[in-house]
Amino acid sequence: MKTQPHNENQEIKNRLEIELLLNSVRTHPDSSTTERIKTLLEQDLDWTYIIQTATFHKVMPLLYQNLNTICPELVPKDILAELLYYFKANARRNLFLTNELLKLLNLFESHNLTVIPIKGPILAVSVYKNIALRQFGDIDILVRPQDAIIARDLLVTQGFQNTYNHTREQEVARLKSPYCKDNNYTHKHTGVNLDLHWQLLQKYLSFPIAHERLWQRHALVTFAGKTVINLSPEDNLLFLCVHACRDRWNKLSLISDVAALIRVTPEINWDLLIKQAQVLGCWRRFLQGMLLAKNLLGTDLPTEILPLIEAEPGLTAITTQVRERLFIQTYKPPALWDRYLFDLNIRERLQDKVKYGIYQSILVTARSNKLFPAWI
Repeated sequence: MKTQPHNENQEIKNRLEIELLLNSVRTHPDSSTTERIKTLLEQDLDWTYIIQTATFHKVMPLLYQNLNTICPELVPKDILAELLYYFKANARRNLFLTNELLKLLNLFESHNLTVIPIKGPILAVSVYKNIALRQFGDIDILVRPQDAIIARDLLVTQGFQNTYNHTREQEVARLKSPYCKDNNYTHKHTGVNLDLHWQLLQKYLSFPIAHERLWQRHALVTFAGKTVINLSPEDNLLFLCVHACRDRWNKLSLISDVAALIRVTPEINWDLLIKQAQVLGCWRRFLQGMLLAKNLLGTDLPTEILPLIEAEPGLTAITTQVRERLFIQTYKPPALWDRYLFDLNIRERLQDKVKYGIYQSILVTARSNKLFPAWI
């Protein structure tokens, strides 16, 4: 068993290890995937690299679950024990955060505030069907913009304080800024981090979804004996794709979220999803999410999606770059110019490209000249 340290600047030499990861972080591996995992485990693997990479990409729970379920006897005992340790630690943390979320939902409900939890526990329960199978480190709650300050004041009464020491006036000002979508809080006793969102994504990211429709189209999820509002599968899938694209799909877990949502929701209205993606201007970002889920995690897509991907110019090349960077630059983000080009190329509408270019120019100039207040 190889255990040499991984050099973050090396070319991809760990192809067997990467293949094992890609096969082992699927929520429902089929028989051929299972057999391939067994074959790979019989090779001389660099387990240090596997664990480091899985930790970085936030897929440790899935890795342990599948290896332990499929063929624990083929995994070195010390490695399986280490994976189990991480799995249990993540499960405990997730249960704690879920309990904190439920307290907050009860708080908001008692004050007649309707909120939608996003990502975090709600995604683990609704998509992974197991609170322990997804890694998350904070709580995200979406409120209507007009309720954001009321929600903020309620959080303060419960011991939350602004993570960056913003004043209440600064938090109100952020509500009006096109560069801001949330305020960040930390509980002064428990250390729980919470993002209070009044929109899903910043306006400059060109995702102009009608906010109130998120509540009108909502789904319901039951966990811990409580019925909780969730984003509809269609809204959630688009959001996950645009959110991940903002981060240039730099974590395998972002792709896993998309793949798991598709896998567990056969009732997705694909016609509505296609129309929404085209109208909102996130068509290429949506298709890139579909292509990554298919190519990396073997996700079955509807037949109508495949020709749409093939017809989109340059999409395959951009997606190939994403895959390469996932493992070549695991610990080194792309340069500013590379990120800028990626963000432009993944947009299909000229007005969105111009808007994004203007935003980047303003942001770089303002920050270099310290024109923005520190809380922007």
